[in-house]
Amino acid sequence: MEKIESYFHFEITQTIQVLLYKIKMGDGKRWRIEKSDEGMILHQIYPEGVEKQDNQTKVALKGRHTMIITTVSGFVYTIMDKERDGAEVSFHGPLNALLAQSLMPRMTYVPKTLVGMNNLMDDYVPIGEYMRLRKERHNGQENPQDRFGWRLNMRFDNELVPWLPAFNGNKNVHNQKEKRGKFSRR
Repeated sequence: MEKIESYFHFEITQTIQVLLYKIKMGDGKRWRIEKSDEGMILHQIYPEGVEKQDNQTKVALKGRHTMIITTVSGFVYTIMDKERDGAEVSFHGPLNALLAQSLMPRMTYVPKTLVGMNNLMDDYVPIGEYMRLRKERHNGQENPQDRFGWRLNMRFDNELVPWLPAFNGNKNVHNQKEKRGKFSRR
């Protein structure tokens, strides 16, 4: 079976300059910045008691665009400023990994701009069409990671709701355990 490569494209409200500022402001809090020939490398900062892994992200400054490459999984974000304000983002990686990396500056999505394609397609299609074709390709079998699709919907204004669980506005609702017993509050 041929490996399917996924590509996504969307717009954000921030410019590259704003994203770089956010990266620098996260230095010492969320990550540690190391300068490199191409730009910088972000190293994950872990709280006390958490097993440390070598989690890092490369930020390469390439003229008019910036590339963010996750070293653990190899996902690539290419960000290019638009004429006026904001930027266009291209992502090469699986759908469920889109904007899910911990070593990324927060980005504000511009609604209705998410499109997707894979290496079997000729061009980008609206995300609804992409998801329909994805479901057909999988013969209706669910991807086990899709049950966490509410995280993707949280970042993309519930535009993937028919295919992935909706985000209902409470980030912790999926992790909460039902409280039972004599002393639980109702």
